[in-house]
Amino acid sequence: MKINYNFRSNLLPIITLLLAFIPLVLGAGLTISLNNDVSSVLKPVVIIMYPVIVLACYILLKNLPVEIFADENALNIKVLFKKTVIRYSDIESIRLEHEFRKAKQRGEQNWYGEILKITDIYKNEYVYYRKLDLDQDKIAMNPTYLPEQFENSEFAKLQTYIEERIPIMQIN
Repeated sequence: MKINYNFRSNLLPIITLLLAFIPLVLGAGLTISLNNDVSSVLKPVVIIMYPVIVLACYILLKNLPVEIFADENALNIKVLFKKTVIRYSDIESIRLEHEFRKAKQRGEQNWYGEILKITDIYKNEYVYYRKLDLDQDKIAMNPTYLPEQFENSEFAKLQTYIEERIPIMQIN
């Protein structure tokens, strides 16, 4: 079972704040009054690199790629360049929660999110968030459609898939 999605990082407001400081940094870079050798090297670096780095971080954190792949023996999670492997035999518990989130940015709509929490036998907790793609018109016409969407979500299917392969849960 494989799930690919993009997630907006919680660090996004910090990067947005750093973007607001670009004019300030550019002004400071232009007024650096060190000796000419250092100033001639430092000005282009400050003026060009700071906005490029902050803008790249903003774009990356706005759409953080997440890949979850569940095979027969382990759950493989790749977030950006970090890969985490959790063997099913090491999973102590797995929980799926849903929450309603208000829009944080202009033009965005309120949405429901899924939270997948996995605790291993070493007491490490892995938490993954995902925005649910819901048909708002159907939910408005029939509110009982919402729990059905929760039950048929990709994280719910993943939870069932993993629970079928956890040795402790197969005993019960």
